Amino acid sequence: MNRFVYYLIFVNMTANMISAVPKILLDHRMAGTIVSILLSVIFGLILFYINGNFFNQFPGKDFPALLKEYAPSWMYWPFTLLIASVWFAAGLMTLITYSFMLKRFLTPDMPITWIASSFLIVISFGILMNTKSVLYTVENVLIFSLPLVLFLIYKSFSSEQFEWDFVREAIMHFNHLPNYSAFSAASFIFAGVSNMIIFNRAFTQTKTRVTWKQMSIIGSVGTLVLAALYLSPIGLNGFEKIEHLVYPAISTSDTLRMKFGIIERVLYLFLPLFLAISFLNLLIHWHVAIETCKNVIWFKKFEWKKNNLTPYLYLIIFWIITLILVNALSEYTLLLYSRYFYNLIPPLTLLFFFSFWFIKRRAKL
Repeated sequence: MNRFVYYLIFVNMTANMISAVPKILLDHRMAGTIVSILLSVIFGLILFYINGNFFNQFPGKDFPALLKEYAPSWMYWPFTLLIASVWFAAGLMTLITYSFMLKRFLTPDMPITWIASSFLIVISFGILMNTKSVLYTVENVLIFSLPLVLFLIYKSFSSEQFEWDFVREAIMHFNHLPNYSAFSAASFIFAGVSNMIIFNRAFTQTKTRVTWKQMSIIGSVGTLVLAALYLSPIGLNGFEKIEHLVYPAISTSDTLRMKFGIIERVLYLFLPLFLAISFLNLLIHWHVAIETCKNVIWFKKFEWKKNNLTPYLYLIIFWIITLILVNALSEYTLLLYSRYFYNLIPPLTLLFFFSFWFIKRRAKL
């Protein structure tokens, strides 16, 4: 398995530590979150196995190209539109969520439009890069960020304020039936492997099979991330009143201190670190979205100085939708729509599994 596949998965896992996922899991902590997390790990490994084996059989080809080659037009157009919409929405959730976080915790006096525009300006340069350049950007930023993420996880569990009795109380609720919303939100942690629908064009290695070693790595890291984003806020804030926290990860980080550090409050280390991770997550999702949009509509004569301007047209549309929604949504409605989005993950996954089977059958593999 190409190392960049792991990067795509790890970025998605880490970025969702500050998204709506922890809030949804904590809201259902008395109604099946523990069992939902365990089932999501199994679901994530199945997702990784099927996606990995499918794209390894088509080295150097992205999913829209495979649809165009092996699927009829009635299947090609709806799927490409679906991919563009879902991946744009996933990136949009990341951007708006972090914009709200920055306004609440770091820049309360700055208009939300300015915060979102700052994100858009930076990300606009990234998503138009070629696919390999995006992967190298992800690699460079992630290599420097992951050690700090691991340090923060260690810091939270080793803190003197961390109460293991709260964790034991949370684990005691394992006897509930799984909750669908909690299961869907936890499963989204593993959805980074689905970015191979575009990034597989950069993976030109020969056919290989997903091994148990690779699955054990993904399963172990995913379990660690889910345990950290669910148990860490409970251990540091208590079990009873945790649902009152709008951003559990941010509030939890602000309970930590580095006594001999240059920066005492961990919050000021946490926010820039996850700003970088969120940038990577947004970069990946919107790169997939805009590359898929190129397969939907491409204006051949829309050129200036021998450069086609169609991607910039899509970029303008991304800007307009983002600036409208960031002002129209509130923190409550963002959480509500995020919950709806996560609930679509299992059926969308089954739909893509069907398309994989259809393409393999047409290709006679």
